[in-house]
Amino acid sequence: MARATVQDVAKTAGVSVGTVSRVLNGSPAVSASSREKVAGAIRQLNYRPLASARDLRRDRTMRILALSKNLESPIISEAFRGVGDAAALSGYVSLIAPTSGSLEREQQLVDMLRNGSVDGLILFSPAMPDDDIEALATQLSVVQLCEIAESDAAFGVSIDDRQAAYDITRHLISTGARRIAMIGNRVARSGRLRERGFRDALSEAGLDAHHSLFATGDFDFHTGRRLTRELLAMDHLPDAVFCGSDTVAAGCVREITNARLRVPDDIAVAGFDDSIQAEMCVPELTTIRQPAYEMGLMAFEALFARMTQADGHRRGRTFLPHELVVRGSTKG
Repeated sequence: MARATVQDVAKTAGVSVGTVSRVLNGSPAVSASSREKVAGAIRQLNYRPLASARDLRRDRTMRILALSKNLESPIISEAFRGVGDAAALSGYVSLIAPTSGSLEREQQLVDMLRNGSVDGLILFSPAMPDDDIEALATQLSVVQLCEIAESDAAFGVSIDDRQAAYDITRHLISTGARRIAMIGNRVARSGRLRERGFRDALSEAGLDAHHSLFATGDFDFHTGRRLTRELLAMDHLPDAVFCGSDTVAAGCVREITNARLRVPDDIAVAGFDDSIQAEMCVPELTTIRQPAYEMGLMAFEALFARMTQADGHRRGRTFLPHELVVRGSTKG
């Protein structure tokens, strides 16, 4: 029988993976009833936490490295929080480093894994080509998080970005929107998948993309404002805009409002991530919720197995469920 995981405990207890993690960490921020459910599930499944530091071979560094282009995204921060919490449960320290999208900087940091300075590596939106990730993961302990390259050797944890973008575009269509624009980012792997889902939903409904604008640099609030200004300068305004992140959507809402147009009455806006920016917007953003913390937990669990078990090399990818969250920035 396969060994029970944190996800199995959460499902049996009827709570989130984060709640299970907090119980295992002894956090006081858990209700007595939730703690009792988790304890019962642990007994029922005979769950055993991943090995403690004293059980591991002494030649391990007990450190892992997590790389990302930047640490500004709320989704990255939450996912890496999950990585850090799961690592701590196993006596590991997680080192988190931004690369600024520099391939040279990324390779310098990856050398820490090659030379044994860390035991494992988690990659979020790497700059290196897919073939390099494949070669690296074939030899060393590597797991991908959220941004998944086309690599059979490097296991990855994410949501289904194409399906999520399809779902939110279908929502916009269901509200009556017909001239739907997208503000996206083709540099990121997830951005390309979201564009595919967007176009698939339009094609299925017999619609064409009204306008599509794609960032080539930073994908942030100011990018959202700049590209929305370009969108508003075009003939025939869209009646809805799908933005590839909540941060960009916040910039989009700002510029639409500055143009004395109303969201969603004149132009509906949808984001992606369900970050804090989604609730800070006026109106609050319709968006896609990613279980970022749980993805971080699962990424470390897969990495730990790769580092410590002879047969622990998982391949392919696992999609965790996303959720469409409908708020005031769209109709319906």
